[in-house]
Amino acid sequence: MIEKFTISRDDSTYECFPDVCLTDSGRLIITYRESDSHSAEEYTHLVWRVSDDEGLTWSEKAYLIRSEIDDGVLFKWNCPRISQLSDGRILLICDGFDRRPGDTDSSAPSTTWICTSTDDGTSFSDPVDTGIPGIVPDQVVELASGRLLTATHHRLDFSPTIYRQMVHYSDDGGESWVGPVNVCCTHHYDACEASIVQMPGGELVCYMRDNSRTGRPGPKCISFNEGEDWLGPFDTPMNGCHRPVSGLTRSGNVMVLHRHQPGRGPFAKNLFAYRESVESALSLLHEEQTGVILPLDHDSNEQSDSSYCGWVELEDGRFFVVNYIKDDAPMAQIRGMYFTEDEF
Repeated sequence: MIEKFTISRDDSTYECFPDVCLTDSGRLIITYRESDSHSAEEYTHLVWRVSDDEGLTWSEKAYLIRSEIDDGVLFKWNCPRISQLSDGRILLICDGFDRRPGDTDSSAPSTTWICTSTDDGTSFSDPVDTGIPGIVPDQVVELASGRLLTATHHRLDFSPTIYRQMVHYSDDGGESWVGPVNVCCTHHYDACEASIVQMPGGELVCYMRDNSRTGRPGPKCISFNEGEDWLGPFDTPMNGCHRPVSGLTRSGNVMVLHRHQPGRGPFAKNLFAYRESVESALSLLHEEQTGVILPLDHDSNEQSDSSYCGWVELEDGRFFVVNYIKDDAPMAQIRGMYFTEDEF
């Protein structure tokens, strides 16, 4: 059974784009954005909250950053992500840029910023500009070697549909970053919004959104040298995949949560989970990949907007998911979910 519940619903603000991490102590930390709308014209605030009972109850929201429009310009905080490193640090990464009248997110000169917590999410530092360009970052992913990796994308100046999906990596704990390294840039896919997961053998699989809204499969690329070069892109079985969020389950499978956007009809209606084997994830041929799709949530609102999410696996084997969704609210709300792998 998929259990759904409300984490936050404030009908005076648009609560959206959440992520979650599970710390070494068992604490859950979520982060999300408050704004006046999906596109955010007037303000953007970054929020974090903690739970010490596996998501049953949550602390009051605390604000990392508040940004208000000033003289027609808004410094827009966009999509926060959060993860914990092996040294205990919690890194909250978010893209930010000046939003001027007539700008679009993918054309604005944007960089990513990191806030750090060394006290299990009780407090965070002020944001530090990493210098990494692009929007909609992946979590900071720590590889088995200790290398840190994060992915961002931007749209090419000469094309409204061709995106450059790229990664940057750090071998000094995030003090400096090397890149950009190209992952995918092709007219065949509108490839963006990457999520990277390391396989047990060390290979990296980078799942991406296809932004064509034609129902094409979301693509993937594969690296055999810790992100310094990438092979691909290759089709996945995830048709209409938007904003994938990937990871390994304790059972040894790969799970990818993603918005399902099959075409140019109603927007952002459904959140899906896709589970496949490691062998399928590493396969280059579409006909050799096999997995199971599980519908998780549906937005019944006529102006639907949902399915940027984060997930972790709890100690008891349940998955905890944090999602944003309009559904029965006039503005977007933050929803939690529990389910187990048996649901597949």
